[in-house]
Amino acid sequence: MPMKGAFFMFKLFSPLKLFPATLAVVLTAGVFSTASAKDYKIAVTDIQGMDALISEWGPFKEALEKATGHSFEFFPVTSQTATAEALRSKKLDFAITGPAEYVAINKLTNAEAMIGLARPDYYCGIVVKNADGINRVSDLKGKAVSFANPGSTSGHFCPMQVLMDHGLNPMKDIKVVHTKKNLQHAGLVRGDTAAIGVKVSSWIKYDRSKEENGNGDYKVLARSGDLPYDMIMGAGHLTQTERDEIKNAIVANEAMMVAGILAGLDDKGEMANDKYEGTRLLPVDDSDYDMVRDMYITAGLPEFGIQE
Repeated sequence: MPMKGAFFMFKLFSPLKLFPATLAVVLTAGVFSTASAKDYKIAVTDIQGMDALISEWGPFKEALEKATGHSFEFFPVTSQTATAEALRSKKLDFAITGPAEYVAINKLTNAEAMIGLARPDYYCGIVVKNADGINRVSDLKGKAVSFANPGSTSGHFCPMQVLMDHGLNPMKDIKVVHTKKNLQHAGLVRGDTAAIGVKVSSWIKYDRSKEENGNGDYKVLARSGDLPYDMIMGAGHLTQTERDEIKNAIVANEAMMVAGILAGLDDKGEMANDKYEGTRLLPVDDSDYDMVRDMYITAGLPEFGIQE
């Protein structure tokens, strides 16, 4: 009907008389567009402080605003507990988080998985020294194995599950040592631990230039399959329509969104999110993370496992 009306006016009136009416239609459309835009809060769970959020994820936020037509404001969080509380109290609308954090936050709130940041080579493994004569996972029984800080998907939960899948209960059969990721390899070199549980692609990049044979001194004793993706999750107070709208806009503008992720810079002016090189942005479902729930049970945290 609006188009027929405009055509009818064109036949009755001169262009000069038509212009004000046309302008009014344009202005009205602009008002409706502005009125429909919403203001959302978004967090990134492994980033501390507003300055880091702006530097590392600012370009992504700008791309998100361009793709959706909505505005997004960063909401700094200090922990997964703080993230859960903010989602539960409706102070936070979206969060970018890892698989293990998602499982815990989902347990504490009704926030839902939306978009996965599917990156290549996202799996974990158990690394040992060749010289130690450890050839099977069972050879690690009674020995010290280093894992990353508690809560890491690829450095804690995943390698524990790898041990369990190979018949070694990490809560009973080994000595668990939690070490900062950047110190794990050094501990293995010194012999403090017999093995380390790591994200293999990150371990490969570790600088071993001062070691005689570099990577040749080590082997990956066992590895996992590819892990579930990091993700964007939406708060439970959002409507399904809102979540679907944001999800569809991200997928439709995937190239621009990934470029925004990769444009973030760290405090040294270097690429902050290089782990997402080659990533895809894909819809995900809560059930995709059931394998991580199994990992929680393996790691002695059954409260975050699958409830029968």
